[in-house]
Amino acid sequence: MKKLSRKHVFTLVALFTVVLASWAVSASAPEIKHPLDPEQYINSYLVANPSTLDISLRSDTYSSTIMINTMEGLIRMEERDGDYFLAPGDAYKWESNEDGTVWTFYLGDNKWEDGVPVTADQYVYSLRRSSAPETGSPNSYFLAPIKNFAEVNRGELPVEELGVRAIDEKTLEITLTEPLPSFLSMMNATVYYPQRQDKIEEWGERYGSEAEYTICNGPFKLSRWVHNSVIEVVKNDQYWDADNVNLERVTWFIMPDQTTYYNAFESGEIDFVGTGAQEWIDRFNQRDDVVYNSYTSATLTYAFFNARDELFQNANIRKAFMLAIDREDINEMAFGGLRVPTYGWVVPTISVGNINYREAAGDIIQEMIDELKAEGRTPKDLLLQGMEELGLGNDPSKLKVTFSLAGTDEWFRNLGEYLQQVYRYELGVNLQISFSEWGIFYDNVQKGNYQIGFMGWGAYYNDPYDVLSLFVSEFDMIETGWANEEFDELIFKAAVEMDEQKRLEYYIAAENILLREEAVASPLATARVNQFVKNYVHGYSTLGFSSMGFKYVYTSGR
Repeated sequence: MKKLSRKHVFTLVALFTVVLASWAVSASAPEIKHPLDPEQYINSYLVANPSTLDISLRSDTYSSTIMINTMEGLIRMEERDGDYFLAPGDAYKWESNEDGTVWTFYLGDNKWEDGVPVTADQYVYSLRRSSAPETGSPNSYFLAPIKNFAEVNRGELPVEELGVRAIDEKTLEITLTEPLPSFLSMMNATVYYPQRQDKIEEWGERYGSEAEYTICNGPFKLSRWVHNSVIEVVKNDQYWDADNVNLERVTWFIMPDQTTYYNAFESGEIDFVGTGAQEWIDRFNQRDDVVYNSYTSATLTYAFFNARDELFQNANIRKAFMLAIDREDINEMAFGGLRVPTYGWVVPTISVGNINYREAAGDIIQEMIDELKAEGRTPKDLLLQGMEELGLGNDPSKLKVTFSLAGTDEWFRNLGEYLQQVYRYELGVNLQISFSEWGIFYDNVQKGNYQIGFMGWGAYYNDPYDVLSLFVSEFDMIETGWANEEFDELIFKAAVEMDEQKRLEYYIAAENILLREEAVASPLATARVNQFVKNYVHGYSTLGFSSMGFKYVYTSGR
């Protein structure tokens, strides 16, 4: 049998589960190939403090990093021999009916850190809580396939009508509106984690805000959280697979400044480091005590526009700001040439079944640039056209435009200067830059207090729905305030279409609305992971969609 490539395995696993009546997998762990050190611990870092560890309210990658290590869902997407592997989590077995609309999960004997068993009711409570409109879950869109989610989320039906139920203490049933080819992969490391109603009612708004107000059912449990300083987890001896967890402690230091964590890696304070600077790649590669891992990720760096803003409500103005950026140039000037210039919203690592999406869809933004040149026009002409449509005259230098950045260090300062130069030269706009820490930046974005923002988004699973559904009007995960009924319809049709070619066509049509017609956001570059790991560290994953975390990591020869 021909071996599948990495990029295909993830989606095909999800597709096969729709066809098969049931699925049970071995819980065997990866082989330990080196003698374990007597003391097992790892030190790493986060560049910002997690916003919350509330399962329903989590919205940033920093929170996700901790949750992947401290929580257990129904299934886990792991890595075996360089390929994805769908492993059991709280569920040791699952099955679907013939058309893939009703899924039944059989829970094993996992327990929470306080010894309370994990039950189907806790999953029901969690899914209902994240669906309830009063919760305001930023990731509730992952629950969209569940029957009656839309009506529940809009407050039209009570949460009890959501298509989830506990058949008994250890059997969970989830009913979908329609078959969904990517359903199982969607459940990996998202709002599908269970939650404890008793603890949430006891702690109220404090839930997920401190170590003492967080409860875990995963490989590790939270032991210490000094905000903006350090987060520490220790092995959870109540975890169902604790015998295969080798580390006794994992510590993340909060280090916003690049130089700080580069120096910490060199001095041995931390065991992992990632870098986007060529000088540091060269420097670390000269060391004989590290392993270098480099691969294209599923994380997109992008700018995005507030479509409710007086100026950026206009599509031609959004197009002007999107097309004025030379993706090759910004990759060299801002990212040291270490990312992949990207001309579509769906990153190059995402596929539809066996078809690489970006290769099939083409480079939309480059096509737009070429078409504009063929017409003898420039992005500035689009800006002037938009200004005329809004009655704003014809002098771009009089426009008040602020670009918001979520950082204050030297890298963000340099990026701000670069953007000012580009927009002054290409569009004649005197751009203002707003620098702020992540928490302040994101709070302003959520409140609509911005014109242009700059962020990154990492796909959770290998299907275009993951990243295109962010713009569905009822989700609006990027907080642009933009809505388009035709786009929404295409995304929902694609999500349940079993024919790969038709699904691909729906996604391509939707992406063209998003970028070619509306220019709602401006994709810039796909990140490449340049990771250095101390050579005594083993058992970590190098696949972007894996949720292994530190579960199987161990050290040998520290």
